[in-house]
Amino acid sequence: MDIASTSRETVVWENASYRQAQRRLSNLQAASCEACLKCIKSKRICPGYVEGLDLVLRDQTQSAKARAERYQKPRNKSRNQNPETASGSATPQPLTIYTPFAECQETHAHTFFVSAYVLAPRDTRTDHGFLELLPLLFDRLLSSPVLNLSLSVVAHCYFQAWQPDVRNINHIVVQKLYSRAIKALQMALQDPQQCTSDETLMAVCLLSFYEVSKALDNTMPVYETPEIWHDPEPMPQNPAIILDAICVEAANVLAAAVEHTFVFKSDVPRYETSTMIMSRAKAVDDRFASWESRVPEEWWPTSLLREDVPQEIVDAGFHGDYCDVYSNTSVCATLNSFRSARLRILCLLADNDQTGSRSKRILQIQRTVDNTLVSIPYMLGSKSEPAGMYDTDFVYPALPGQSVSMAHYQNAAAFGGLTLFGPLRMLFSLARYLRADQIQFAGQQFKRLGVLYDMRMPLQLGVEPVQ
Repeated sequence: MDIASTSRETVVWENASYRQAQRRLSNLQAASCEACLKCIKSKRICPGYVEGLDLVLRDQTQSAKARAERYQKPRNKSRNQNPETASGSATPQPLTIYTPFAECQETHAHTFFVSAYVLAPRDTRTDHGFLELLPLLFDRLLSSPVLNLSLSVVAHCYFQAWQPDVRNINHIVVQKLYSRAIKALQMALQDPQQCTSDETLMAVCLLSFYEVSKALDNTMPVYETPEIWHDPEPMPQNPAIILDAICVEAANVLAAAVEHTFVFKSDVPRYETSTMIMSRAKAVDDRFASWESRVPEEWWPTSLLREDVPQEIVDAGFHGDYCDVYSNTSVCATLNSFRSARLRILCLLADNDQTGSRSKRILQIQRTVDNTLVSIPYMLGSKSEPAGMYDTDFVYPALPGQSVSMAHYQNAAAFGGLTLFGPLRMLFSLARYLRADQIQFAGQQFKRLGVLYDMRMPLQLGVEPVQ
């Protein structure tokens, strides 16, 4: 064996043993000391060296929390620091407030029309099978352009009518929507499936509703060709729908009297004699009388004497010695529609009476007109100038011990003037059978409607009252 190589191996082994012994000594010294070198450098209390699972299960919550706080402080400082605070100024920054998205006018118009006219409180027995069915089709508005546009036309029309200081139902927005709705309706009628859908039928009714409203505002005649829509399913037999059927028959009799002709189902023109027309008119009047006798008892109004009515209402317009208070504005409007339709038949019978009972029919006409005129205070109250739909600065007649509901304020404002316009205008064509006080009061209230609803209403009677 080489002595040199043996001595080198001995030196290497001795050095390794020396270093290992020195490391054990350092560990023993650290374990016996209160703190190790690492803890001394980081300036914290050393927990000492432990064995086994104690090192794994050591509670490090506080140390982790302290480490996270030290890491978060510089980030918060740099995030909150801006150029002004960095330069030394401490001016507070304004608070940023985010405004919600603005609603379009179409949403306001739809909401107004539906809440004020479609969902308004009413007696369901006065429903005509039209507007009350509209909510059933709301889920089809997006899929039916013709229904959506037709509803927009009517909604914008009435929304513009209630705009303060800018009332104009012929607004350019309404005209554009009407033009688009007519084009959509033409396309729907050409489609074999859409032409018979509920959406298309409702669109036709809505556009007709708009055209009648526009005609009322402009005092223009409306072309009427009354006939019954033959539905395969039976229609609900409530009083209003039965009245509509009688009114259609009455309109056909009046048309036959004017033209003195009648068109049968075979489209062959046939001339009717005056006797035949009068016979039909008497039959229609009998149906009106039968309908009136079957009206629900709660529909009949309660009369209030003049002294029991607030003076503001009397000053605004009061006919005779009493006024009538109804259970609902829709009931009052339905009864006024009945009176207007029957008055035309009564005048036709009075014009051609050959039996000597003409004076009796004239008295019946005047009593019917009185019943219409005494309903005006219930519909208009003490209003003498334009007011908002929910304005309560005026009064309505109320039964003793009862107060006027907020629903009546809304319904009377929405429907009152519109439902009175037709009956009052129709009275002027019957002036030859009316008393002077009836003509005078009807003319005053007609002008009052023009002021309240900003309508152009030329008043030209040109007929002397009956003596």
